[in-house]
Amino acid sequence: MKVKLTELNTGYKGEKRVSRFSEKNRAKTVIAVALIAAFIFTFVLSSVGIIPAKALFLRAKVGISGNGERFPLSVNTESTLVADVAGDNIIILTTENVLIYSPNGKQLFNQPHIYAKPGISINGERVVVFDRSGKSFMLINKDKLIYEGEAENTILCAEYGCDGNYALGTQGNGATSTLNVYDKLNKNIFQWNCAHEHIVSIALSDNGRYAGVAVLGAENGELFTTVQYFGFDYKETLNTQKISGVTPLDMEFTKFNMLTLLTDKGVYTIERKADAYESVASFYSSEFNSCDFSDNGKYIVTLAKYGSENVFEINLFSKSGKIKETISVDFEIKSTRMSDNYIFALGETKIMVYNLRGTNVSEINYKGEVLMLLPTDDFVFITSLNKITRCFTYGDATIELSA
Repeated sequence: MKVKLTELNTGYKGEKRVSRFSEKNRAKTVIAVALIAAFIFTFVLSSVGIIPAKALFLRAKVGISGNGERFPLSVNTESTLVADVAGDNIIILTTENVLIYSPNGKQLFNQPHIYAKPGISINGERVVVFDRSGKSFMLINKDKLIYEGEAENTILCAEYGCDGNYALGTQGNGATSTLNVYDKLNKNIFQWNCAHEHIVSIALSDNGRYAGVAVLGAENGELFTTVQYFGFDYKETLNTQKISGVTPLDMEFTKFNMLTLLTDKGVYTIERKADAYESVASFYSSEFNSCDFSDNGKYIVTLAKYGSENVFEINLFSKSGKIKETISVDFEIKSTRMSDNYIFALGETKIMVYNLRGTNVSEINYKGEVLMLLPTDDFVFITSLNKITRCFTYGDATIELSA
């Protein structure tokens, strides 16, 4: 269709005048004015350091769009096995399906499964869901099902790498357990058999060239963890480190050539060419409260000092394992989580949010019972009985969680 420039410029179409201020245009004008006002308000507050510009823009955007109307989300607590965040989205693993919701509460993904004992591993926006008592698994990226497959044996653990490769730790043939790594075309590119121990954790490097494996064993009545560092271009193991008396909780590549192992009694780093592991932090298992990795390689370890119920320390570590900040807390912490730029502490009646300098930026008081925190830089999603509530990460709030 051809349109004359004069018709656009004057508001006329032939002999009939077209109102510039139709209902549609009037709505656009109102939104534009609101956005300008929000921008000015944001600029003033952020200029004096009251609240970050990004946080204010987010509030203005949510207020104008009304995209919080879907919250609280209704969930079935009884059938929910895991609720977490994958990137900025909410992911829920139930006994029957995998659900993904946007930060605005819109359902993006619903994939049924028939796994007898479902397990999940999340690496940023990449997720692998698998059957701990079977061979089936599925790969999910953002809100898309990438692949469904079958392992050779029963799956023990799994990891989905940032570059698209993935790894499965399974029961072995002629060995206790086996690591198999596949590329994005599902071609097997690496295999390792563990003769005597079970694989309990797998890490894949961002460049897709290396893997770390933690195995758990026992010797003379004492537990030990062995970390194996592999390169897919090498036949031999690049590094092997045995750590006695600890149980592995999680392991990640926090730097290009560094594996970080979180355990119930300490934090350890293993570099590719290092002669020995480095003990970054040590503590008693009775002091350990919780730990969490962010997607950018930083991590936190929370301790109850001397086993106390009301004196806690949240230790923030850099990618290289250096303590960047210690936050002392004088209330009982149930658990801690972190996003890329914030730390979240769940107490009995409140959620405290800190930036990476240890400054408190938010206090969310709640009534009811919180099951778990699902944090991102923009929002903290709060799971309670049969629902998920959303709060802004930055800024105080009071919420009611009772059914």
